[in-house]
Amino acid sequence: MKKNEEFGDLEREIRSLAEPDYNKKFTKDTQNAIHENLLQFANLYEKKKRRAALMKKISVGLASVAALVLFAILSIPINEDHPLSSDSNDQGQQSSTKDENKVDDDKNPIKQDESDDKLTDTILYENTEYGFTFALPKSWQDYQIVSDSWEGISNDQQQNTIIENGPILSIRHPEWTEDKPRQDIPIMVFTLKQWSSLEKEEFHIGAAPIGPRILGQNDEYVFALPARYNFAFPEGYEEVEKILEKDPLQPNNVEEDNTTDE
Repeated sequence: MKKNEEFGDLEREIRSLAEPDYNKKFTKDTQNAIHENLLQFANLYEKKKRRAALMKKISVGLASVAALVLFAILSIPINEDHPLSSDSNDQGQQSSTKDENKVDDDKNPIKQDESDDKLTDTILYENTEYGFTFALPKSWQDYQIVSDSWEGISNDQQQNTIIENGPILSIRHPEWTEDKPRQDIPIMVFTLKQWSSLEKEEFHIGAAPIGPRILGQNDEYVFALPARYNFAFPEGYEEVEKILEKDPLQPNNVEEDNTTDE
């Protein structure tokens, strides 16, 4: 069918040519000219066919490109939806985090209540004479204060005399008995001058090679724990160690306390 259409086109093209003058004689040159014209026409026709085929291919190619562009345009919103969905997921995670925070906030009052219970389980020993307070577990209710003294011995081996002394205040557990003693919490009290002399090794306390451990100080006194205070490891020494780990001694200024008392 296509070939018939092509021959029809060729026939129409030939008929469109000017008719020859049959009155003239067809010489050899005339025949050659006609033959050459026919060849040129055939070449032009072939080029026209090729151009048409090329234009057809180009149109098909352009249609394919247009289809790809259209597909890309249509697919862009779909691709953009994915980040939006991921953002929504992120928002969901954030909201869940917020919910977790809310849960934590809900737990905070419980923690606060626990801390309040711990505070209520703590009792406070207050010494206004030297200016300090000492936090104790509630189990130490009805504790006793036992007073003693420390002695500072000169480091001069020839003299070996007591040149300093001061108080020791021992906090005693209410369950302490002579038959079954428990570990005390001893607190040595030094003046600032005495503590400075002790640090300069002008005297020593007891036979221990190490000195007392400072617990705190105010504007007049230094409070310290004796070296090897629990060398005998009596009952309750572990509890006392746990109490001391929490820094229970808090110094106060003696002058302020005296002003308050007045």
